[in-house]
Amino acid sequence: MTDTALAARPDLGGTTGLPAHARIAAWLEQLIATRALHPGDKLPAEVDIAAALGVSRMTLRQALAAIEAKGLIRRSRGRFGGNFVEVPRLEFDHTGLPGFTEQMRRLDMTAGARLVSATTRPAGLEVRRALGLKRGARVHEITRIRSANTQPVLLEETYLPAALFPGFLDADLTGSLYARMADEFGVPLVSADEHIEATPATATHSELLGVATGDPLLLVSRTAYSRDGVAVEFSHDYFRADRSRIRVKSWVDRDTQARVETSPAS
Repeated sequence: MTDTALAARPDLGGTTGLPAHARIAAWLEQLIATRALHPGDKLPAEVDIAAALGVSRMTLRQALAAIEAKGLIRRSRGRFGGNFVEVPRLEFDHTGLPGFTEQMRRLDMTAGARLVSATTRPAGLEVRRALGLKRGARVHEITRIRSANTQPVLLEETYLPAALFPGFLDADLTGSLYARMADEFGVPLVSADEHIEATPATATHSELLGVATGDPLLLVSRTAYSRDGVAVEFSHDYFRADRSRIRVKSWVDRDTQARVETSPAS
C-alpha cells in the first residue's frame, strides 16, 4: 500500500451503524477492487496503518481478518512476512443454475473455453448411475478449461446422453453448452443435485489449470435435470481454490417452519 492509497482514508466517524473494523474492511476491499492496490502489493506494517487511521491494532486486525476470509489478502509471518494483496476470488453463485458463461457476464468478465477433448463412448458406471442409463449406453464426454479474462479457473468434465443429443460434438464446443442444449435440442436444465468437496490437484490438473500438484481444488459433482425430471447432464467441475469460492443460498425447510410457527408457546 502506498502513501497515495492511504491518503483517501475511510470515514470512521458519523453514525452509519457499522463498527470501525467493518468500515476499514470495506475501505480496503474497495482499494483492491479498484486496483489502487494490486495483487502482490505488500501492505505497510499493521502498527503504521493503525496509527494512520487512529485505531487500535486489534481493530485493524479484525478488518484484516475479514478481508482475508474473502481471499483478498494473504497474511504470513516471519522475517519476510506481512500482509499481501491477493488476486480476488471469483464468487460462483450455485443457488440457481446459471452456466459459467452467464456467471462471467454477471461479474462483467469475459468467459473463455478451451476444448481439451471431446468423444462419444460407452458410459462408465458412475456416469450410468448418475444419468440413469443402461449398460452399453453411450455418452458425449466433453472436457474443457474455462477461463475468466483469459485466466484458467476451472476444468469441466461434462457427460451428456448421446441418444438425447445426437450430433452434439459436430458443432462449436467453446460456447455455452447449456444454451445449445436449450436452444438446439429443446432441453433446458431446470434443477440439479450438486455435491461440493475438496480434492488435491493431480498432475493433469496441474498442467491444465496452472496449479501445483497436490494444491487444493473445489470439486463440484452435478447431476442436472430437464423439466420432466430426466437426468440430462452429469459433470465434474474442478475449481481452482485460490481463484474461486462458491455461494449457496439456503432456506428454512417449509415443514420445519410450519411446525415452529404452529407450536404452542412455552
